[in-house]
Amino acid sequence: MITYVDTSTLLKVLVDEPGSDVAEQVWEASPTLASVALVVVEARAALARAHRTGRLTTAQHRQAKTGMAGLLGDLTLVEVSPTVLDQAEDLAERDALRGSDAVHLAAALLVGAEVLSSADRELCDAAARHGLHVANPLDGLA
Repeated sequence: MITYVDTSTLLKVLVDEPGSDVAEQVWEASPTLASVALVVVEARAALARAHRTGRLTTAQHRQAKTGMAGLLGDLTLVEVSPTVLDQAEDLAERDALRGSDAVHLAAALLVGAEVLSSADRELCDAAARHGLHVANPLDGLA
């Protein structure tokens, strides 16, 4: 079984925040984890912003970046290929998704994920419409 994780799930594994416990359970229980390569840039940007705004101390920021390097080894990274982008364009229009969410959903569908984990409700709703099981860390585990 492939579980696709978006950036919000990765961040909840890295930084203690609402939904972190569920995100960690999803991460640990999934035999195969996948995400699109964009997750690396999105996560680094989010961590840097949290540091700039004082939500993370310098030590926490450094620890999160180190932790991220380790967690990325658990992921099968899907390339942002023309195929992913073509499907993302269609999904963005059809499902009224933001661009990056459409890229995440396209990658999840192309990799054959059965589960999508995200704290983004719009992305979760779109994933469910496309037949994926959804694990939203903010909703707990069913």
